[in-house]
Amino acid sequence: MDSESISIDPLSHEGGGDLVLISHAHGDHLAGFKSKGVKLCTPETVRLYTTYYKGFVSQDVVLSRFFRDDEVAIQLHSSGHILGSAQFHLQHREYGSLVYTGDLNLEGTIINGPGERLECDEIVIDATFGHPHLRFPSRDRLYDEISSWVREVVKEGGTAVLYAHPIGKAQELVKLINEYLGLDPLVDNRIALVNKIYEEAGVKLSYLPLSHREAIDSLRKGGCALITSLRVRPKAISAAKPSSAIVTGWATVFSYVLFDKAFPLSAHSSFPLLLEYVKSSGAKTIYTVGYYAEEMSKYLRKQGFNSQPLARLRK
Repeated sequence: MDSESISIDPLSHEGGGDLVLISHAHGDHLAGFKSKGVKLCTPETVRLYTTYYKGFVSQDVVLSRFFRDDEVAIQLHSSGHILGSAQFHLQHREYGSLVYTGDLNLEGTIINGPGERLECDEIVIDATFGHPHLRFPSRDRLYDEISSWVREVVKEGGTAVLYAHPIGKAQELVKLINEYLGLDPLVDNRIALVNKIYEEAGVKLSYLPLSHREAIDSLRKGGCALITSLRVRPKAISAAKPSSAIVTGWATVFSYVLFDKAFPLSAHSSFPLLLEYVKSSGAKTIYTVGYYAEEMSKYLRKQGFNSQPLARLRK
């Protein structure tokens, strides 16, 4: 917009523009809610922000999948990352189109479909796992490995403790244990809050919050599964013969030696699917953002693309 500014997922409340686009409800993307501009996001993002983070949302929030003014039209599309996560497609009357993918998962999961593939002139793409050498095992394989591990631990009377992000990953694991093992896992109370929001959105989940006495009794007896986050370590675990596993895409990059198992189940796409998206988008300019932004841009330039890491442009 010529007379006004747009910011997307600003890093602080001071980085907000006249219009602030907020892609999803993970903590590192929510600073825009504290800025002064008009906010544009999905209803699910607001619901997660106000319930899980106890955030305050002012009246200047547009809950819509389409926004237009005299100069630009903005459409929201699924990014496949978590409930309510959005890509933004901006169409300017003079400057053409730009897509901001936000955190992106182009592979469907047991609880949500894949992110949409959009066409545009320029794209800002998630490069969290954009290193050319990075590959994730298939989701079906990981589902089999996780469920097999949980089954064995439970069969031996132990407690399978799965550490995962409380928004998105935890719900995927609940559904996985429901469908693959026919079990209702225990979940910490913060995850239970998020589960309810997913259920309101139509995702069927069966679980037992640790706020229930029955859950604590099960934890002490063993022979059960618990899904929790690294920030929440229920005291009763110490008496439960626990076997621990961390569930994160970073298991492809880092060694998690303090856990018995590490499963690289990710809510982001790895390099092969990101490259497919770049090609299918038809974008003439590709900006990469995230942990492997430099490496992904370097590869794309070698392949003849016009690409720069977004962080470099901020210097």
